[in-house]
Amino acid sequence: MLSRELNLNETLRLAPKVEGKPISRTRLGSPCRFVRRIDILVHLVVPELIEDALPRVARYLRRTSPRWGRSWRSW
Repeated sequence: MLSRELNLNETLRLAPKVEGKPISRTRLGSPCRFVRRIDILVHLVVPELIEDALPRVARYLRRTSPRWGRSWRSW
């Protein structure tokens, strides 16, 4: 399970273990669903970098990941 208590290195190391099948919220799908590197950048790295300045945006980005969003939502 991913959590805010992990630093970026720990999150990236743990990500493959908790990675789910990519599921898009939209009919067409997002680029993050098809390109894993974009998903990692947008939904794991960027939220870690902006956590202190924009915590609501960071939470939103984490929860909306097609691969790791379920882990952040805890369901």
